[in-house]
Amino acid sequence: MFTKVYNLKFPGIEEAKIAVSFLSEEIGGSIADANISNLSILLDKEGQVSVSVRFDSASEMKKFCAAKGEVFDGLRKSFTLKLQEMSAVAVFNYDREAMSTM
Repeated sequence: MFTKVYNLKFPGIEEAKIAVSFLSEEIGGSIADANISNLSILLDKEGQVSVSVRFDSASEMKKFCAAKGEVFDGLRKSFTLKLQEMSAVAVFNYDREAMSTM
């Protein structure tokens, strides 16, 4: 699994909430087109947002980065923020499957 991680630090929670909504629409709306295998968008009370996008191949990740780079550029133009990016390979990952109990 190949993962692209974006960490965005906003001045406050209000700006971060707006950004999270925008990111959810822009990136969440392209899950099928970009063949995203996992997407996590996290928000903390300090105004920091973490976006983790996982792919099955490096080529899919590169294609996503080329297509969606403008999303993060738009945020930089609209808000005061610090942006850090990291590409990584998943070494260990665990997701518990949702189970229904009756």
